[in-house]
Amino acid sequence: MKHFMLTMVMFLSLTIAIPSSVQAGKKRDARVAYVLKNLRLKPDVQTKFKPLLEAFLKELSDVKDPYEDLKDELQDAIDANKLTAAQCDKLFELKQKQEEQEPPVLRKWYAKFKTVLTTQQAYKAMKLSDDKLK
Repeated sequence: MKHFMLTMVMFLSLTIAIPSSVQAGKKRDARVAYVLKNLRLKPDVQTKFKPLLEAFLKELSDVKDPYEDLKDELQDAIDANKLTAAQCDKLFELKQKQEEQEPPVLRKWYAKFKTVLTTQQAYKAMKLSDDKLK
């Protein structure tokens, strides 16, 4: 039992100590693998497409991260329905900024995807990149 508890403490300390940028990188890697697996591209096309996909997901996360980070930081207050007026305003403003910045990024990368993929594959790649992963 002591061995189990010690192992759990070590595991928890490791997961807490991992920087969020590393965790974000792992999530992005998982998303890249998911999209590539589901597109079923030929190896030569996949080789050309993968760097584009990685750059797209990085740019998209740069747009989404400020809102998501603040939302995560305030999650306890959100759950308890105890957000201050200033916190509500900040969340609202960051969400609006994200929603303004996202469409041009999507349009830009959809066009870039079509330089390597068929239009149908590019559309599917955009849809797959937005899927919720567990």
